[in-house]
Amino acid sequence: MEHQTLIPKKRIDSIDALRGFAIIGIVLWHCMEHFDLSYPLVSPPPVSTDTTVFTTIQFLFAGKAYAIFSLLFGLSFFMQMDSQASKGVDFRVRFVWRLFLLFVLGYINGCFYMGEFFIVYAVLGVLLVLFYNVPSRWLLILAIILFLQIPGFVIFFSQLRDNVPVSSEAYMDALYHESSIVFTEGSFWDVIRYNMVKGQMTKCLWVINNYRYMQLIGLFIIGLLIGRAGIHKDEAKMVKYSKRLLPYSVAVMAIFYPIAWWIIPATGLDGAALDTGVTLFRNFAALGHMMLYICLFMLAYYQWNAKKVLDRLSPVGKMSVTNYMAQSWLGVFLFYGFGLYLTPYCGPTWSACVGLCIALLQILYSNWWIKRFYYGPVEWLWRVCTWMRPVKFRR
Repeated sequence: MEHQTLIPKKRIDSIDALRGFAIIGIVLWHCMEHFDLSYPLVSPPPVSTDTTVFTTIQFLFAGKAYAIFSLLFGLSFFMQMDSQASKGVDFRVRFVWRLFLLFVLGYINGCFYMGEFFIVYAVLGVLLVLFYNVPSRWLLILAIILFLQIPGFVIFFSQLRDNVPVSSEAYMDALYHESSIVFTEGSFWDVIRYNMVKGQMTKCLWVINNYRYMQLIGLFIIGLLIGRAGIHKDEAKMVKYSKRLLPYSVAVMAIFYPIAWWIIPATGLDGAALDTGVTLFRNFAALGHMMLYICLFMLAYYQWNAKKVLDRLSPVGKMSVTNYMAQSWLGVFLFYGFGLYLTPYCGPTWSACVGLCIALLQILYSNWWIKRFYYGPVEWLWRVCTWMRPVKFRR
């Protein structure tokens, strides 16, 4: 019997716009990093604004854009499960299949760009299936425990005594140094070969050594809990909780940024202990910063008459997988040795200009595309492979 073509459902534009905002933040920060060309063999000519630009982009987006994206990943999981449950369908097995497909997409993307994150989401996302029927109270407790980053503090206190980096950090640094040579001097196929194995290892070590795996799982859970509370469906609830959480987000930033920036460096720590301490407290501050962005975004969208402007970001969010992969491939081509190799010419100021150009291009292109198609090309393919049946594509 022939399967009926799936018809797209109406989406929540504010959620898509917030996801689009995160995607724009991701590309701006990735351009600062030259898409993981972390140890350039040559230094770009300095520009007087470089320090200010780098510090500003780092403060605005490093760790925060991915945090928003991660929370929305957990919310999207709930929305898919809830939508199918309303039809009497248990979506868990198919969601695991969907995660496998995301893993495949991530591996393909990771062969081009070492720092891509879809593989990490696909692996950790399996836990959402296990958490789906766990009571909300226990999930909230688990999320708080994860955000506390207890293993990181165990390592930090041990480093206060001996100040020795963990062995995986030394190996990760060696891999980053090796990758810089390959990404600068290697051919396109050299980059692919390196990323097929060593690039994936480097990414996984970074997630572990920066304690991001705990933060990501915690954010997945918070997204799931937001879905359970029905906040995403109700404009009044989004405004209400945004107003409530806004002062707490500012308080978290006001507490933890000074600790990371001034108090820990002022103690005279150096080496591994300093790096670990700063990383831990920056992670705390980034959670508050992420919460601030979400609150301000929803208030601007629903109460401050910014809906028309922010809706321009909605198509970027609807095509988030396509746009993320396009950023990766374009960025690698622009900055790596086998491509245009802009790295020797682009310090932070010019890298920010490149990032803004990519962001503007994706905003314009995504708005053009979504007027003609229901999904981005990769989203459509992902959906077809998830359901193994036709999905309506052209409007």
